[in-house]
Amino acid sequence: MSGRLRLGVLTRVYRPDRSPDVLHETLALFEAAEALGFDSAWVAQHHFGTESGRLPSPLVLLAAAAQRTRRIRLGTGVIVLPLEHPLRLAEDAVVLDALSDGRLELGLGAGFDPRVFEAFGQDIEQRHAQQAASMRALQCALSGELLTVQGATLQPPGSALRQRLWQATSYAQSAAENGNGLIIARTRAGQLTEADLAARYRQSWSHAHPYRIALVRAIVPGEDPVAVRTAIGPDIRRYIERMATLTGTATPVETDLGAALAQLGVLHGTPDQIVEALQNDAALPYATDLIVQVQTESTSLDDAIRRLEYVATAVAPALDASALHR
Repeated sequence: MSGRLRLGVLTRVYRPDRSPDVLHETLALFEAAEALGFDSAWVAQHHFGTESGRLPSPLVLLAAAAQRTRRIRLGTGVIVLPLEHPLRLAEDAVVLDALSDGRLELGLGAGFDPRVFEAFGQDIEQRHAQQAASMRALQCALSGELLTVQGATLQPPGSALRQRLWQATSYAQSAAENGNGLIIARTRAGQLTEADLAARYRQSWSHAHPYRIALVRAIVPGEDPVAVRTAIGPDIRRYIERMATLTGTATPVETDLGAALAQLGVLHGTPDQIVEALQNDAALPYATDLIVQVQTESTSLDDAIRRLEYVATAVAPALDASALHR
């Protein structure tokens, strides 16, 4: 992609059933994204099929993706860091980074699902403290600091990957202080607006290397907006119901589909309508990366690729990247 705004795709590796075919389809999706000129491809981690996400081991799948692609950057959006041993994660990550010729973007988060933490024997109330401690250990290992008194260090070395860590967090100052990129999605901003979160991060940035802000947006393009809403409507309502159950909230399911889509920030309709919505997005001028999510739970591979084609050929070229940056 040309311009300063890098374009990525995020898949949550959705599927209504438990077939492993979705893993192979994800690899095909990444190949298509690379052919269309996308700069990065990201996967989300879901343990035990929560939210119908079928990928518990992102680095394993990305290792396969590294062998099927040549240029596109490969990201985790995100791995739940409190459930990982930071040194083991560092070892797996640097091996993958070496195999992919330095294409790994390692995104990390604190997690939110109580059932997953229970299964791993962890206290979800301690996840933010554990995240901070594990982040320090991970960064030390990647930076080449001594791991034992005998002088053991991470192998292969991870200093280059250290500059490609990301955090999905509402604590923007923490990501900035760590020198990490910031991933902003609709479910992450908390009480701050996304634009405020991005501004707070940028104001807190004090490192020599450039800051990075990845803005995640659900985008479902099509020439017939009514047909688009009809196609994704059942998935959207099921998603709202599941999230209300997972988080223990009493969030009602919107009877009006348009209101439900607005509640979730799903941009849908013709490419011109999506471009207009993005141009009016207060957070986008802060972004260095726009990461689109084009799938819901039952989206077929063909439909996902078709939507990526819309984004690559009709949406992205209409966004003036230089004008978006402040």
